[in-house]
Amino acid sequence: MQVITISGGSGSGKTTLAEYIHQFTPGSLLLGLDRYYLSKKEQIEKNGFCNFDDPSAIDTELLKEHLFQLRTTGRTNVPVYDFTISERTGHEEVATSSLIIIEGLFAGSILSRKSNLTIFVESDLDLALLRRIKRDMNERGRTLETVTEQYIKYVRPAYFKHVENIKSNAHHILINNGSTNQLLEDGKCIIEELKLNK
Repeated sequence: MQVITISGGSGSGKTTLAEYIHQFTPGSLLLGLDRYYLSKKEQIEKNGFCNFDDPSAIDTELLKEHLFQLRTTGRTNVPVYDFTISERTGHEEVATSSLIIIEGLFAGSILSRKSNLTIFVESDLDLALLRRIKRDMNERGRTLETVTEQYIKYVRPAYFKHVENIKSNAHHILINNGSTNQLLEDGKCIIEELKLNK
């Protein structure tokens, strides 16, 4: 069973790429790292602070446990995370026998030793911010003020501290500053590579 990680800054396009690869790879499983966020209370209890843009906000041990279960049994129960309340709201069973795609800010660093292929999606930070604003306001009930405040205080500093260095060890660095079509063309090449490495 192959495991690939797709990392990149917020709004870079990593989710779009992951969904495309998943769509055209029958039997694959797509897991967003976002599922494994600790709640605000859990982060404070564990770390002494709450910061969703820090790797410590991820329940890494649970993620690795689920990855082990998928590789050994082909199925596991993963968390369902609700961003509007920043809480896990339950679990759902997932299964695969072929490919696990794990995408998220820190996927390539958290799972550096467990992935067969590491992809980093790079985007101009101004463009990525515009995408983030649109997503958070439309899908997560945020206001422009809260999105920009979080970006300045947490997101941008975290990119330079925790995310950007992932690309130094990535197998592929994909640039997403233009049309999404180019990113999807790159996705086709990744799919072909995965087929050759089966």
